[in-house]
Amino acid sequence: MNTPLSIHRYSLFSRSALNSRSDRVEHHGVLIRVGESDFGYGCIHPWPELGDLELEQTLQCLKNGEDTPLIRQAMHCAQHDAKARRAGVSLFEGIEMPRSHATVGLDAESFLAAKSAGFTTVKVKLGRDLIAESKQMRYLSEAFPEFRWRLDFNHTRSLAAVEGFLQSLGEKLCEKIDFMEDAWSDSDQPDGYLLGVPLAVDRGVVTNAGKFPVLVVKPAVNDADSIVKSAAAKGQKVVFTSYMDHPLGQSYAAWRAGLATSLNSSVTELCGLITHGLFQPNEFTECLGDPSPQFIPAAGTGLGFDVLLKNLEWKPLT
Repeated sequence: MNTPLSIHRYSLFSRSALNSRSDRVEHHGVLIRVGESDFGYGCIHPWPELGDLELEQTLQCLKNGEDTPLIRQAMHCAQHDAKARRAGVSLFEGIEMPRSHATVGLDAESFLAAKSAGFTTVKVKLGRDLIAESKQMRYLSEAFPEFRWRLDFNHTRSLAAVEGFLQSLGEKLCEKIDFMEDAWSDSDQPDGYLLGVPLAVDRGVVTNAGKFPVLVVKPAVNDADSIVKSAAAKGQKVVFTSYMDHPLGQSYAAWRAGLATSLNSSVTELCGLITHGLFQPNEFTECLGDPSPQFIPAAGTGLGFDVLLKNLEWKPLT
């Protein structure tokens, strides 16, 4: 690698498990710092449960000059971040930011907090116990009738099981569901809708995008430009979300979402950019303020966090 590159290892601690494939609450990643003096920054935060290489494998690829989606997008982030920092401007300058849903646990306390913060739509992770989750959804829908729903199964259940789950919810609640994300197993062949509810694709967004009305784009691993362009031509909707990663990575996702919305607002839907509240607070999460439907960038140049990034311990990638 010709360009000097340093890393800072970090750990985030989530308030609960963040998907139905894992119970862990400690999450490791690295920030990268690229350049000799005019630095640009990016984030690498693998989710091995969802198909990423482990962190140490990813760092070995980075050291060897090998490419992975996480490395490619982190370097893209650092490139644009550095350019803005050299110019002394924020990447968010002049960009209209889309609003977001709340990513919440399936409990009344989380729903009450989302309501108090002004959210109108909630996204929940499902698939551990569909019977219990159906009962809880019906209860919460009665207690908080103002919310619309987005459901994420992380490919933990078959299409037939999800169909049975929908039937248990009842027609009234199903009408409040915007979409269901990754709601099928690897052996299923969904056609875009299930009992009238739109299906959304996440991990296979590039290879399977043509089948689905809703595409979930994570700038941490996806080339957003090509996906949005294709979606515009096909009449599909795009939902940008963070990778549930470091606030710097979250900010990169938000910037990409803002760019896409500015260029083609008819394609981009209510996003999922507000995830820092899922973790125990730290200096970086506090820069983004209290979770609300409107993403508020951190102050500073590039993606922000100027002083915090400068004061981190950086080590050469060896």
